[in-house]
Amino acid sequence: METLFEFWESDNNAIIKTGQVAESMDVSPASATEMIQRLAGKEWIDYQPYKGLRLTEKGLEKGGRIKKRHRLAECLLIDVLGYTGDAHEAACMLEHAFTDELEESLDILLGRPTHDPTGRLIPRISELKVDLEPTKLILLAHSMEVGQRGKLFSIAMLEDDRNLLDSMGLSPGNDVQRTEQGIEVNGIEHMVDDALLKRLLIKPEH
Repeated sequence: METLFEFWESDNNAIIKTGQVAESMDVSPASATEMIQRLAGKEWIDYQPYKGLRLTEKGLEKGGRIKKRHRLAECLLIDVLGYTGDAHEAACMLEHAFTDELEESLDILLGRPTHDPTGRLIPRISELKVDLEPTKLILLAHSMEVGQRGKLFSIAMLEDDRNLLDSMGLSPGNDVQRTEQGIEVNGIEHMVDDALLKRLLIKPEH
């Protein structure tokens, strides 16, 4: 469904050919046809043998949901954790562990991003309707408003990359306030790059 959704993203009106699916997934045409027939049985696609297929409304929602989870996982891995391995492969594994509640919680934590780290649109074909407890932790860059105060809960970076934070006297447990240019720590305002702010997890004051 992810592969089919990617074809849909490239051209919303195009008919997707079985051969295209087989080539994209590096499987035989027979294997691709078998998978496509199973998806048609679930009414996720409208398939006509020897002609091709299109995603149904139900399939578009399903494919978009899977792709949304994948790209949210990439935002977490790259923007927040600074992961330098194969983020695409790691996100493929993570997305299978998502529940609706986890998806919504991560989406809120990340500030409901519109694009993943490579600039691809994060699909929002249908929004989840889940009841969550009020968030206790937020990312400074995405969800902390100017003037809002909170306590630094965690820093998502390796010790060697903390020199700048150390120079500001910033460590877990410190009180911080969001400013127009960055953050205020111990009454001193610091201009901080947005990429760094994405790595700071805050427990806000209520």
